[in-house]
Amino acid sequence: MQTAIEIAQVDHQLIVRLNQAWIKRAAVCSPDKAQINEVFDPARPDYPECMVPFFHHPTFQALSDELKSKVVTWGWIGYNLRTVTAEELVVNPALSVIANQYLGKDDWHFREAMQQTLIDEHYHTLMHLRAIERTKRDRALDQDLELPPSVTYLRLKALREELPEPWQRDLAAITFAVVAEISVNAYLDLLADDPTIQPQNRRVAELHNRDEYAHSKVLAEVAKVMYANMQPVQREFFARNLSVALSAFIAQDYSMWEAILTQLGVEDAQAIIADTRESNRNATIMRDYSGLHKLAQDLGISEQIDFDFRPTLKATAAA
Repeated sequence: MQTAIEIAQVDHQLIVRLNQAWIKRAAVCSPDKAQINEVFDPARPDYPECMVPFFHHPTFQALSDELKSKVVTWGWIGYNLRTVTAEELVVNPALSVIANQYLGKDDWHFREAMQQTLIDEHYHTLMHLRAIERTKRDRALDQDLELPPSVTYLRLKALREELPEPWQRDLAAITFAVVAEISVNAYLDLLADDPTIQPQNRRVAELHNRDEYAHSKVLAEVAKVMYANMQPVQREFFARNLSVALSAFIAQDYSMWEAILTQLGVEDAQAIIADTRESNRNATIMRDYSGLHKLAQDLGISEQIDFDFRPTLKATAAA
């Protein structure tokens, strides 16, 4: 079996530097920096209006300002809920499997990096749960909406249910986690850099994003070591299901927005969603897949991946 060096040049020193910087860089290690103390401004939206896929639809624009504001606020809450689901049900279990099953005894720095990343991710869950409660309190929301899981999570769940072997189910989750961690920055950049939204919400995205820039580098190097430690059948499975994960993360998903519109009593909710789906038919979700494209090249599996990277390297936020 090929070694890690034969498969791809692993940057051990990068991992060492990231591990050493963790105590200064990570949000969880910097209590003062991690505090969300920005003042609530009721006039600002909670979520970027440009990221509400139907914001400029004439039927939506005809609604009262109060109702439009509430839809945008629930978009922010829904984003946070989906982030918590991704952390707790996809990323964290997968990172634990990597640390305990796919890293050898001589891979201490990589195991250390995995544990640091897991701590970060658990803290992100807390950050986003706090953001939800703070928003509900600040906006005096008196109802709870039932919002569906993302299509990405549902596709992973369905895939795992079809797989007969535990190692296959674990590795499927790992492919989704690798895609999530190496491509999420483009989406977080939009939130962190948007001066129009609530300062406290922008701060949540900024703190999360800072950690994820380190995580994307960690996961790219860890994936090389992990791949080197796999058996041939596992390598083939990893490459094949990386295609599935890549496609799942750019799939159009309006289920959350439809649920928000419907449960808030927007009468033409289905028509708004249908028009939006049609107008955005050829758009893709904001993901930067350049890091994953490079990883596939480094591992020598580009030809095994059934996915066109070109439209996703500079995608737009469509949903």
